[in-house]
Amino acid sequence: MKKSLMVALLILSLSGCGDSNKPVAEGKDAALPQRTVKVSVSQTTLQDIQVSESALGRVVDPQATTVGAELPGRVQRVMVDAGDAVEQGQLLAELDDADAKTAVAVAQAELKRLTAQYDAQQRLVQRYRNMIEKRFVSSTILEQAEAQLDVLHEGVAAAESSLQQAKTNLQRTRVTAPVAGRIQVRYVAAGDYIGLGKPLFQVADGSRLTVAIALPETRAARIRVGQMVRMHLPGSEQLTMLPISELTPMVGRSNAFEARVVMDHNPGGWRAGGSVMAEIITDTHAAAVMVPEECVVLRPAGEVIYQIDQGVAHAVLVQTGVRQGGMIELTAGISAGVLVAANGAGYLSDGAAVTVQGDEADK
Repeated sequence: MKKSLMVALLILSLSGCGDSNKPVAEGKDAALPQRTVKVSVSQTTLQDIQVSESALGRVVDPQATTVGAELPGRVQRVMVDAGDAVEQGQLLAELDDADAKTAVAVAQAELKRLTAQYDAQQRLVQRYRNMIEKRFVSSTILEQAEAQLDVLHEGVAAAESSLQQAKTNLQRTRVTAPVAGRIQVRYVAAGDYIGLGKPLFQVADGSRLTVAIALPETRAARIRVGQMVRMHLPGSEQLTMLPISELTPMVGRSNAFEARVVMDHNPGGWRAGGSVMAEIITDTHAAAVMVPEECVVLRPAGEVIYQIDQGVAHAVLVQTGVRQGGMIELTAGISAGVLVAANGAGYLSDGAAVTVQGDEADK
């Protein structure tokens, strides 16, 4: 009986051990729930894009004229300022003309003196000619008188030239516009003393302009004459498109050149010396596959996008091209019309389960 009791207790002990191990085994065999990533999606599209080079240009007036001082003096009055429109011959400034008026008076007096001497000598020569016929004077005296008359004649001519020069200098104290246009730069103010040839004003015609676009030498291979340039003034939305007219080296500056665009008319409000936002169209890619920038993710293997198919993300290695307006060109790896992950793509891996949200989820 005692032996039977011990056997029963052993059986109960083994039975209890078996029950306690069963839940542990079940826990190891149970499958873990798969994590899903919420993403928005976009569709690859076909789009014609323009490849361009952006740069800052400046407006140059090829017909701009610099008005310089034609004689030294002190500026007495300035009648115009930068930005003023002027007509040809319009008075721009006046210089102190006291010295010029004095020079005119001196030249007039000298001409009057020499003219009087010339007239008197002319009468004397005529009397000697009458007297020589009656043999009252010798031919030598007549020749001397005629020679003196010639000297006085040259003196009168020189005095007339001096008077004309003095009058011209008096006129030069009144600085006038050589051409019609607009005052681009005013270099002087009333009270300034200026030397001969000093610039006073710059007058720009403004009807025909040139836009000079400075570019580094590294872009030379992509820039050609005839390429279209999209231009606008800073802060303005009015666009002007014209071709590149010529390419010129920038004298005195290494590793740089200029693309010049000649305009046969002013688009309106453009002034010489102003800045222009320029975009040179170097190429056009027709039917390029485009996606938003957030769709492209950098991975160790390269740039990838995640194609969404029945709630699963599939990594696709792609090659990218032009980036423009928040979009990226895909040159290889995927075609148009494919649904790809956008926001949230950076959290994905190949084969990840996704939950699509946004408008594209209902398509």
